[in-house]
Amino acid sequence: NCTRARRHCTHEHAYADTLHTSTDRMGNRLTAFENRSTSVGMEIRIFVPPARPDQYRRIIRLKPGETKELVTKSLCYENTDPENPTFFMLFMDGVYTGIFLLPLHVVTYAKIICDIHDDGQVNVRRVKVTIPGFRWLKCSLSLS
Repeated sequence: NCTRARRHCTHEHAYADTLHTSTDRMGNRLTAFENRSTSVGMEIRIFVPPARPDQYRRIIRLKPGETKELVTKSLCYENTDPENPTFFMLFMDGVYTGIFLLPLHVVTYAKIICDIHDDGQVNVRRVKVTIPGFRWLKCSLSLS
């Protein structure tokens, strides 16, 4: 029974759409990439124009069912030129899906989940970051 307030509920469904900020031992913020497909490998290729279309800054490979936590700073801040934004291109089984993420997406979300349906359609879900006590902090700052 979930009659208690959502923040006190310990059931899995209560936090299905939120995740607390994750950091490594050095204090760097992490973003988790998860491949929920059971049979298809996933690649996230980091592309920064005006490079050749076959040149990528980095390729992150995830086996079926694998999750990798990556340092957000190392992914998003390699290039700060606003005219050449970084693209995170999503490949499933070696084929470009037509889906790309921008650094804003990678920084904003704590977890990015990808899977592929039986009909071949790619599904990308993002899990937002929450900071415990942030609502209270905001109220206390506005009152003082």
